[in-house]
Amino acid sequence: MQRSFDPFTQSVTFHLADGSPLEVSVGELDDFVQYGIKICIVYSSQLGASLALLVLVLLLTKKDKRLSPVFLLNGSALIFNACRLICNCVYFTTEFSKVYPYFSGDYSRVPASAYANSILAVVFQVLLLIAIECSLILQTQVICVTIRQLYKNILLGISVVISLLAVGFRLGLAVENSIAIVQAANFDAVWLESATNITTIISICFFSCIFIAKLGHAIQRRKKMGIRRFGAMQVIFIMSCQTLVVPSIFAILQYCVEVPEIDSFVLTLVAISLPLTSLWATSLTGNGSQASSGSTERNRLWKPIRLGSAEKLKQSSTSASANLASVATSSPTAAHMTSLCPDLEAGTAVGVKHDVTVASNNM
Repeated sequence: MQRSFDPFTQSVTFHLADGSPLEVSVGELDDFVQYGIKICIVYSSQLGASLALLVLVLLLTKKDKRLSPVFLLNGSALIFNACRLICNCVYFTTEFSKVYPYFSGDYSRVPASAYANSILAVVFQVLLLIAIECSLILQTQVICVTIRQLYKNILLGISVVISLLAVGFRLGLAVENSIAIVQAANFDAVWLESATNITTIISICFFSCIFIAKLGHAIQRRKKMGIRRFGAMQVIFIMSCQTLVVPSIFAILQYCVEVPEIDSFVLTLVAISLPLTSLWATSLTGNGSQASSGSTERNRLWKPIRLGSAEKLKQSSTSASANLASVATSSPTAAHMTSLCPDLEAGTAVGVKHDVTVASNNM
């Protein structure tokens, strides 16, 4: 008895350039089409989120703060991420993503623009990671402004080493990936891709742990002083926990589920979290005391880059230290501490050098 014919498992026959037949099953064609649809959904969702947040940041950030270091780094990260995702989406409109070149391996009719687009996507990914690492290093130094200079220098050295490690692996992956693109060959360095993802996650978790530990300790001290109002410090603490947990989940999921390019969410989530955190914290800071504006290192992040501002900062720090010394003999209450140290309620801190003796006039 002849077996019944199953049309869903039949094969389609193509002919190569030399005339030899090439059989491709319907299932393989379905997988090819479904892969393109799934990965375009992944990329387009990230692109929409990045562009929406970029527009939001541009609209809500004051004009005089658009030249600040933190705004430039966070804005650059969003722009690089959007460009990377656009290039990735454009890939599926090029000759690389056509049926015959894909199954036959014949890329002779792929134009140079398609190669350039794929290489640009790799380059933008490296630039994105550099912008993220620079922003994390900068904000780590600012949030640890009150610790001793020795510890601050050690922390800076460790931060730079971890960031360079992540960027170095990403750069090596970009070089190998670009070579494979130019040669139109399969990328086989799976270990390098895995090492790149691991070092990137280690870097993000390292900075997030610093934020959580430092801000958690500061929030606990504020509670002991009776300052319980929700402020910028709580905002950064919450978003640091999110930046630590959510990207790590996506980094682990890539080894557990078969979703195309799910690991690409890691950099996108971090690029979105950084400006969103700064925007939220700055809005709360702006609603606080105006006397604290420009008096600490944190507010310098949101000020335009100008020359000759070092002397003003020194005078402002001296004035803040003098105000603290003038009331050292009183017993502060929660309301008194809020009015005396607006920087604490704004989510910032005042650094005072060690070995300074405060003498009371009543003694």
